[in-house]
Amino acid sequence: MANLTVSSSVDSMMQASDASGIRDAIGAVNYPYTTDFISGTVSTSNRLSIPDNFYENDLTFIATYLGSNVTSIGEYSYALCENLASVTIANGLTTIGNYAFEGTSSLTELKLPHTVITIGEGGFYSSAVENIVIPDSVTSLGGFAFRYADLESIVIGDGLTALDLSTFRDCASLTSVTFGANIVRLRNDCFRSCTSLT
Repeated sequence: MANLTVSSSVDSMMQASDASGIRDAIGAVNYPYTTDFISGTVSTSNRLSIPDNFYENDLTFIATYLGSNVTSIGEYSYALCENLASVTIANGLTTIGNYAFEGTSSLTELKLPHTVITIGEGGFYSSAVENIVIPDSVTSLGGFAFRYADLESIVIGDGLTALDLSTFRDCASLTSVTFGANIVRLRNDCFRSCTSLT
């Protein structure tokens, strides 16, 4: 992995745009590479996957751009990264592992690419993501996937036929759910204690 020290001009972009400026300036240039932003340091690599527990509980980690070379995100890979505020994922990712983004309390926005097939158990457990569109490509969504998340709205794609145990349980801010055309089964407690869902 090559480490690049952030210049003052790039550092200014980070402060002005919550790392999105850096992603645009460096991440796109390095496409399909993966570019990480960690407390003033930019790290660029050509990973094919994000290993299990790779950044778990790293409070210095603030943003990442995953190029099209990355096909999987491992279990707990970004869990408890409380300052992780920006995740941009190019088409190519197929698997999000169990509890990969658990407790990411600064990650309020995330767009899933239309190549994701599997979101593991607890994938976004207790995350700050407010709105999620689950693409039609997703055919497997694990139990507890969004439990305790700060979700306000969900759009479920046509690839899912069932929702697993407690998938969206305890999402107290959830007000809107749009079901895909092929949902035929809801497991126990899918929407239990979603007190804003009327």
